Amino acid sequence: MAKKVGFPQQFFVHGFDLSGDVGSLSNVNSPVALLPATGINKSAVERLQGHADGGMAFNSWFNDAAGQEHVALKGLLTTDRILLWILGGVIGDVAAALVAKQMDYSLDRGADGALALSIATLGASGVALEWMDMLTAGKITHASATNGASLDNTASTANGLAAVLEVSALATGVMTVVVQESSDDGVGDPFAAKATFTALAAAGAPGAERITATGTVERYLRVATTGAFTNGDFAVAVRRGTAQDRVAY
Repeated sequence: MAKKVGFPQQFFVHGFDLSGDVGSLSNVNSPVALLPATGINKSAVERLQGHADGGMAFNSWFNDAAGQEHVALKGLLTTDRILLWILGGVIGDVAAALVAKQMDYSLDRGADGALALSIATLGASGVALEWMDMLTAGKITHASATNGASLDNTASTANGLAAVLEVSALATGVMTVVVQESSDDGVGDPFAAKATFTALAAAGAPGAERITATGTVERYLRVATTGAFTNGDFAVAVRRGTAQDRVAY
């Protein structure tokens, strides 16, 4: 990896692909509260980490077409929304994911006639914002059950994983998306399921889900789809757990 510019990028809100509507992200943060814990035998402040958090705020152009920002955001739903910001378009690119509550839906009509919106979200599920790696090349389409290309981590890890799925469309049938693992890219060790998302029917799209898995995660990971379906449009990002995580997967 190397220095990058801020394009191309993609942005999803609980399955809705808003990449063409969102003009900018004004804030993507993962703050941690610091709690004073200074003993009387110290001459400087001691601090412990408290609660972690996450937030995403973005600006969008008004678009009331089917499946676009007005449909996705106007309801100010009380349920959690899973957001995914993809910084690139190939397997292994960085992504930020957040299970959040939407705080507002603020519309501004400029003097020049432009209709622009500001939307803010805050983490709401007890999980802070997560920096992940893409297991798909941005949003991809599987016309039917397919095995994707793999991502090489160079070594296995021992602390589980978290994965996020965004499904923007499914033409027909029922699709199941699976994160699979192998120690040698399937040469002698066949890929096997590590984490499986809930099967999604066509009527359930757009939709999104975050799942976790425990234990050892093999060196290679890939995405596979199973089931009888046609034309599933989706994106998957994954984060390997570390020994330093606040909560083990």
